[in-house]
Amino acid sequence: MYRPGNQSIWKGRQDPGSVRDVWHQVVQTADLNAQIPDGFCFLGFCSDVGVKRNHGRIGAVDGPDAIRKALVNLAIHFDENTKLTDVGDVVVSGNQLENAQKELARYTTAMIGNGTFPILMGGGHEISYAHGKGVMDAFPDEKVGMINFDPHFDLRAYPQGAHSGSWAHQLFDEYENFHYLPIGINEAVNIAPMFKLMREKNQSFISMEELLGESEVDLLARINYFVDQMDKVCITLDLDVFSAGVAPGVSAANPYGALPHHIKPLMNKIFQSDKIVSFDVAEMCPKYDDGRTAKLAASFIYDVVNTV
Repeated sequence: MYRPGNQSIWKGRQDPGSVRDVWHQVVQTADLNAQIPDGFCFLGFCSDVGVKRNHGRIGAVDGPDAIRKALVNLAIHFDENTKLTDVGDVVVSGNQLENAQKELARYTTAMIGNGTFPILMGGGHEISYAHGKGVMDAFPDEKVGMINFDPHFDLRAYPQGAHSGSWAHQLFDEYENFHYLPIGINEAVNIAPMFKLMREKNQSFISMEELLGESEVDLLARINYFVDQMDKVCITLDLDVFSAGVAPGVSAANPYGALPHHIKPLMNKIFQSDKIVSFDVAEMCPKYDDGRTAKLAASFIYDVVNTV
């Protein structure tokens, strides 16, 4: 189910006489069924059905609004030609995850076709099947790559339906031209068949040890090698790639994760590529957050808007 953007959430502090200093002063709202705006569009995916099916901590259904609230008071450092529009949410009705994923994918394809840059906000990581499908359908004849900052491959089987840990497997099953670079993989939380599938698909990955230990130059060389081979690239950021100390509000808290300074420089370099077409942030779970995780998610969206 789709619901258009709600202007009432975009309220925050404002200095006397201020007109254009913080995001809530310039973010507009829209209905995608009426018109697709230009610029950057924020579209939420209110779902934790996939997390529940994957036996994770539920609560991510409220993630999109938590991220919005962390965005409202960010400072404006972009020019007046940059447009930000909140186009609302796709909401999972009952247990109808697959239908909602198809709906989100259609909107993603339509936004990209309009020249809009979608910024998708979850919600469980099942958002990324819809995200990837939307991009793949927008570029059916091109080589499309997805970069996933995540300790998990998300290549689990899905005999009883899609879930938050199956989205990459689904995309491999559905699209021959899907290419995949996971970054931050923790061997201890990924079963052996997933490594085997990556080898069978001739895909590479960067482990958590490599993310934390290799130089920025070496990591960027590996990431750029992947990007250079692609025609289009989309990015997903699973917030549980970060240590629980900086990101407690996630569906699967990570005791051995990255810190922001491990990922932000890499992400900002990637965003400079003209091949990047979309971005999502996943697993925001306000039930377990004290504001830190939402602000961390918002900081990466800030980087997207100021770098792409």
